[in-house]
Amino acid sequence: MAVRQATLIRGRLADHVLWSRALAAPSLTGRLVQPVIVSARVEDRERVEEAPWLERLSITELVRDARAAASAGIAGLLIFGMSDRKDERAMLASERDHVVTRAIHAVKDAAPDLAVATDVCVCAYTTHGQCVLFTEGSADVAGTLARLAEIAVVHADAGADLLMPSGMLDGSVAALRTALASVRHESVPVAAMAKLESRSYASHRRAVEAMPVTERAVPLIPPDDPDAVRVRALRDVAAGADAVVVKPGLSTLDHVTRIASVADRPVLSFFTADEHALFAANEALPDAASLEREALAAARRAGAGIVISYGAMAAAES
Repeated sequence: MAVRQATLIRGRLADHVLWSRALAAPSLTGRLVQPVIVSARVEDRERVEEAPWLERLSITELVRDARAAASAGIAGLLIFGMSDRKDERAMLASERDHVVTRAIHAVKDAAPDLAVATDVCVCAYTTHGQCVLFTEGSADVAGTLARLAEIAVVHADAGADLLMPSGMLDGSVAALRTALASVRHESVPVAAMAKLESRSYASHRRAVEAMPVTERAVPLIPPDDPDAVRVRALRDVAAGADAVVVKPGLSTLDHVTRIASVADRPVLSFFTADEHALFAANEALPDAASLEREALAAARRAGAGIVISYGAMAAAES
């Protein structure tokens, strides 16, 4: 499908039928996205032992949650897959009958007005847990970009409304845009990721059973660099990004404001699973959902057009 020049100027997310509605929503609820973790191993729901504020879902339970999300009026879901089969090349991630592609189909069938975003990365599918593949002990950047492109095409074919290459590997946005154009998926939005170094990513990695790493092979953005996020975001927008995801949420509100003022693309503020735990796992808080909603509202005031949070549903209902 050809993309109009006006869409290219504004970015595909801003002109997408579902995301444009979210970006125009007058309330915070209509701009929220709930991450979900799906697993072929789970028959119903499974609490994550090390992080009981998180759950892994079967497809059946995912459909139940998708319908509840649509009824609550939130913008969409962000689907992550948990892999029981890991290898050196993350081959499962691009299989067309993988649990993530089945989840996309299931959500679009059950709640067609709910936007579906997907994570495009290899870390949960490899035996080493890194966001880059290796060949003979060295980082295989070209091979990783090719794998990410294959995963993105499979997700787009299944009906995903937004693709998020979350590994921070240089060239990811351009690789996905090229691959999508080659299979006539030019209209599918791609979001760049601006991810700061942080201790707030641990519980999500446990939830998807990513292999533990002591040092990241793909560096994240130093938290004390005031300009690195802006530079990275503008570079990815120039490469074809339709939005910029800033992560984590609480410590990056200044970056959200800065990017929103210069990037001419929607900014998505991503509150991590560990940030959700500050509220959900704190029994001393009298009204955790309302307090979490206040934090999410701060991101919206800072300039985020969309706010992603594991507490989105609870905040919508508070």
